[in-house]
Amino acid sequence: MRIETERLVIRDLERKDQEQLFKIVWQKNVVRFMRDWSENSPNPESFDGYVDWHQSQKDSTDVYECKRYAITVKGEDKCIGTVGMGFEDTVNEVEMAYFLDEEYQGNGYATEALLALFEWCMKVSDLKYLILTIDEANEASCRVAERAGFELFEKRYPISHKQPNMESDCYYYYRKYR
Repeated sequence: MRIETERLVIRDLERKDQEQLFKIVWQKNVVRFMRDWSENSPNPESFDGYVDWHQSQKDSTDVYECKRYAITVKGEDKCIGTVGMGFEDTVNEVEMAYFLDEEYQGNGYATEALLALFEWCMKVSDLKYLILTIDEANEASCRVAERAGFELFEKRYPISHKQPNMESDCYYYYRKYR
């Protein structure tokens, strides 16, 4: 898969991205809000199987399959983060997700990548909407969601379980319709 925007290229993950992914998943806010990435990544080689699986799925347009794509700045081909989607079984819906290298935050790249992948998902599927679930403490991610046109649907308080990767007791549930 390859999507080009005004400033970015969103493409399949490749082995050359492993060092950069390793660096990003150990940054403060990725560890804070998406700790499963760092917990399962003790070294860059720990991404071998993950990247290989994504390469085996690169022609798939199944938005229910949990996929992540590299975000790169046009002309640089350096992975600065990921954006993706997939079926989230705790809410039984297709959810989008993203994270960005802290060096590149604050430039609108996450919003641009999220918008581009949303449009691609709508073209290749018959879904009526996609969702985002964001820890209530992750204010920066909430701003990205809102700039990308996702609407806050509700604040949720899980009963008898804690959402994966959430530090707070509740999260914001966003939707964006076609």
